[in-house]
Amino acid sequence: MKNEWGIITIMNITNLKKTIVLITLLTVVSFITPLLLEVFLGGLSLGELLSFYASIFGALITLVGVVMTLNYQTRQSMSDDEIKYKPILKIDSVSPKCMDFIGRRELHILFPSSYSINEVDQGVWEDPYYYQYNENTEFHMIIKNKGRGEATAVSLDSAKIEDVSWDEESHLYIGTSLPLSLGDELLIDDRVDIIVTFPKFLFLKKDEDYNSIFIELTLSYDDMFERNRRKLTILSEFRIEPLEKEITPRFYKDGYDYYQVEVRYMGSQQKIEGQ
Repeated sequence: MKNEWGIITIMNITNLKKTIVLITLLTVVSFITPLLLEVFLGGLSLGELLSFYASIFGALITLVGVVMTLNYQTRQSMSDDEIKYKPILKIDSVSPKCMDFIGRRELHILFPSSYSINEVDQGVWEDPYYYQYNENTEFHMIIKNKGRGEATAVSLDSAKIEDVSWDEESHLYIGTSLPLSLGDELLIDDRVDIIVTFPKFLFLKKDEDYNSIFIELTLSYDDMFERNRRKLTILSEFRIEPLEKEITPRFYKDGYDYYQVEVRYMGSQQKIEGQ
């Protein structure tokens, strides 16, 4: 991530170097000039010499003031631009379907199956349980740029399963490699679709009406100046409801049965850092 004050720091160093060079030149000139006048004009009176040095130092003070003013105006202008053209990414909607033609990325919530790659190669996919392990429910989490400037280098940095109410060791895991690029540019009002998928068949505790699972996503993005990288954290709750008890493909844990489930989106909390 770039230092948001990196460009300002470089400008300050450049201006400082220029100021030092000019002050050095003026100082050298201020000492050489009286010597030249001594040689060619026959010397200066004390009053003339004091007046000369006063004008030199006055010019130096003016120069330093101009440089400080320019630095302040530069910093203020950059700060104003960061506010004026600030991108703001937020959830626009979450729904089971999205027909819009926008960029898409998939985030899979998976439960480890009992099949190995060798078994699949040998034709075990004919077993109906294999298809159950690969059926899922998907939610389209639409992220929209609601700010006044474009977002650049948009990335899904991390995804975590924060809590599974029915099982402290649920074995559910994120099956997508992260970080995941969401686009080099997201213009004003542009959207990107993060498709979150859940298994349709799960092991749940017996005789419970519903369960909850919390998923935390962390996105990051730059502004158009690439000086201020922001982070968006989204904590979403999904409800898991058992629909129908199925024949258990294998033993899981005591007190658990195998269910076809319905997944419902309940809501999200969002937090933006680095504004």
